[in-house]
Amino acid sequence: MVYTRFRRWCGSGLWTRLLALLAKRARGVLRHLDCSHIKLHQHGANPAGGQSAQAMGRTKGGLNTKLSALVDQHGRAVALSLAPGPQHDQHAVRPVLASARGCRVVADKGFDADVFRQRLHRQKTRCCIPPTRGRRHPARFHRGYHRCRHQIENFFGRIKVHRRISTR
Repeated sequence: MVYTRFRRWCGSGLWTRLLALLAKRARGVLRHLDCSHIKLHQHGANPAGGQSAQAMGRTKGGLNTKLSALVDQHGRAVALSLAPGPQHDQHAVRPVLASARGCRVVADKGFDADVFRQRLHRQKTRCCIPPTRGRRHPARFHRGYHRCRHQIENFFGRIKVHRRISTR
């Protein structure tokens, strides 16, 4: 009964509309961006429509999915997307970047690439990404904003408490 209702709401697009409504109420100008891996449970390895339709990818550790999240400065989800596990973080976050337009994106060193910074600049989004150690011309970043990056880590910690998300 509950599963039937959940599937009906997924098919009607209720969850997408609900997330869009919550994204409109996002607070502040900071948006925290990151990705996290979700291990795939062995019983979910053969879904209807195939593994690629469910954003499943094979890695050295087995099947997994990558969850990309953009949260506001209070740690509430603004945009979420799924990608296959082996996909790089910079490619996996493309669907959620549109929700960061006009804000300041705070991310970790994994997103430090000139191409990624230019993509954010083209969509009128400022970024706070610390440079990697080997960078010849390190980009500047605001240490105070970057200290608040724990909001995205706290978000992943909160949702991974639920077994359905931690093992897909």
